Amino acid sequence: MSVALRGNLKDFGIGEIFQLVGQQRKTGLLEFSFEREQIQISFDRGSVVSAIPARVGADAALGDMLVRCGYLTRPEVDQLQRDCKASAQSLSGFAVQSGRLTSDTVAEVENLLTREAIFQVLRWSRGSFHFTAEEVVHDRGFDDLLGAEQILMDGMRMVDEWQTFAELVPSTDLVFERRKSFDVYQQDAGGQDQAAIEAAKRVFQLVDGRLPVQRIVDLSRLGTFDATRILAELRRREIIADIGRSRRARGPRVSVAAGGATMWRWTFALLPLALLFAVALRANREPRPEHGNPVFAVQRSPFESMRQRYASHRVRYGIESYRFSEGEWPRDLAQLEETGLLGSPGLASAAARPYYSVGAESGVVLLAPER
Repeated sequence: MSVALRGNLKDFGIGEIFQLVGQQRKTGLLEFSFEREQIQISFDRGSVVSAIPARVGADAALGDMLVRCGYLTRPEVDQLQRDCKASAQSLSGFAVQSGRLTSDTVAEVENLLTREAIFQVLRWSRGSFHFTAEEVVHDRGFDDLLGAEQILMDGMRMVDEWQTFAELVPSTDLVFERRKSFDVYQQDAGGQDQAAIEAAKRVFQLVDGRLPVQRIVDLSRLGTFDATRILAELRRREIIADIGRSRRARGPRVSVAAGGATMWRWTFALLPLALLFAVALRANREPRPEHGNPVFAVQRSPFESMRQRYASHRVRYGIESYRFSEGEWPRDLAQLEETGLLGSPGLASAAARPYYSVGAESGVVLLAPER
């Protein structure tokens, strides 16, 4: 018979709960809930095995983190998850067995996922908890696990330190650009070890005037605390500067199943080709006047006309596809390139003059290339 313990974080602090599980060397699942968020932490004899968002499950959480870190694309993860179900294996085990990822990479991402989830829950001041004593199956050596008390001490230190620099990076939607070279940081680094300098350099190189803070955190693979602390320090030294919120910052997104989104992306990609064929067919069937005054038409290359029509409709369908999959209109054409919905050749005429777009309340207005 399993033993359950539940309560409110107003009555029992997270520190007290971690200490209880650690000191009693409990094995089971500890779940924290706050508003719509749920974090599940697995324990084996008082040591932490893993921590994940409880609503999505272990494989989905790992897959999302692999995409965020840039190790795999979303279609690659979707295919791995389908293969896992067919072979009744976990995503981590199948990814290594199939040769898509190394065991070190999987372990690195799993540890990052655990650190991120625990750091998130340690910043909660409200919510509830529920611990259930039960067997936890995993393939990690017990010596590789971290004790609950050690994680608690490190986590509390990070939460306290977070308050000292978080105001310098107040939003994950902020975009920074470089103002000075990284040499300025290295000259002032003082007693920092080489690993810390390399981590700072990794974050600095991701600052390009386009990536928002959240994307820099993900691609740095350092975690929210370390990556944000480095960004804050770079900003404090005026090596980087805030240039506003990301153009991709948005409100609630329309939830679209991965398979459905993929199908619609292919549909919108093929529609311009069908349109091009229809335009060519119509051009060959245009009636010519047989009586009356002669008509003097402006002579234009049929191929160039069809090419420009194709390019224009390709961009328009890309915009519609983005709206369907993302839940809102793109703010500029660069977003279509970033999402892979539109290649760069579709953004220019035969003379390499670019298309333009401006935002409006009704959506995006596409402007033809200058002649």
